[in-house]
Amino acid sequence: MAEDGAIHLRKELSDALAAEAERTGVSVDMLAEEAIARHLEARKTLAHFAALKAGADWDLLDRVLSRQGGEHPPEEDRVPTRR
Repeated sequence: MAEDGAIHLRKELSDALAAEAERTGVSVDMLAEEAIARHLEARKTLAHFAALKAGADWDLLDRVLSRQGGEHPPEEDRVPTRR
């Protein structure tokens, strides 16, 4: 990571990163880059779903789910009553 920029880690985190890199046979830089990329992608995904939730039309969902006809969804597919 020295080419693009340095990061400073707590000793215990640095040691854990080095141990995991050795265990998996990759460089510390590669492992750190992969972990950071995954973390940033997860944060982006959470923000995406939070935006979808904020724009959800819960009344429409209730109307669609309570309409007549068809079969009732199995218990594990039911929408929780709490929002």
